[in-house]
Amino acid sequence: MKPMEIRPECQGCLERLVELTVGLAVPDSKVQSQARRAAHEIIAREFRPGAIPARIANLYHLAIQEITGNPDPFKSRKASETAFLASLYEQVAPAYGRDLCSLLKLAVLGNAVDFFRDEAEVREQILSKVEFEISHQVELIKELARGPGLILYLADNAGEQFFDRLLVEHLRSRGGDVRYVVKNGPIQNDLTREDLYASGLGKALEPVADTGAPTVGLELDRVSLEFRELFKQARVIIAKGMGHFETMSHRNDPRVFFLLQAKCAPVARALGVSLGAFGFCRGVSDEG
Repeated sequence: MKPMEIRPECQGCLERLVELTVGLAVPDSKVQSQARRAAHEIIAREFRPGAIPARIANLYHLAIQEITGNPDPFKSRKASETAFLASLYEQVAPAYGRDLCSLLKLAVLGNAVDFFRDEAEVREQILSKVEFEISHQVELIKELARGPGLILYLADNAGEQFFDRLLVEHLRSRGGDVRYVVKNGPIQNDLTREDLYASGLGKALEPVADTGAPTVGLELDRVSLEFRELFKQARVIIAKGMGHFETMSHRNDPRVFFLLQAKCAPVARALGVSLGAFGFCRGVSDEG
């Protein structure tokens, strides 16, 4: 693994996400134009070598929310994706065992959901057999064998909680003090506490913590003091999705294990896998 590096193609992806977000946020074309212009100005200002795409998205999401007056543009989309993934989970879960390797594969399946994929493509992906192109499961088993400790499970998109539940339960059965971590407010289609409990899985995944910050990925300079303390105390951190990989891969933190599908070329290159591959990767760079 290498740290995620911003690439020229990241700009196009950021701009596509602007269009999607603005369209979801407000129907008024004049307000859309104002929000779009503000977002593009942020991209032009922030897009440079060393930048992190998810951080740029966090900046313009805030601007779009303020201009449109819509604090949760993805609210209806999250609801539909949650219902869609709940249905798919019921179809695929029986095909997976209850050992750690199988449950990691089941959990990563939920990460196949994406802004720019239609339901048919996601359905085909989730119903296919999962194999990790990179897997550091052995390293995780060694960490778990050290005895009970605090494990943070950083959730990603709304709907993935159905695929996460059995893995969280398994980690707890091995003695881990697992906190299922969500965002404290709306950002893209990321899972919030409100989304989690609305899905009916809040009780099943308790204890639940939140980052204290509505951000894509994890920006430690923006999280709450309470979460920062949890982060310091954690012995293992399982981070779902590309947003967490973008914002945390440069930390070179051996406690972190990324669980995701590489849905874009820059992330695939950093992981050392093919585009679209699934990975479970320890957050330690090959470069150091």
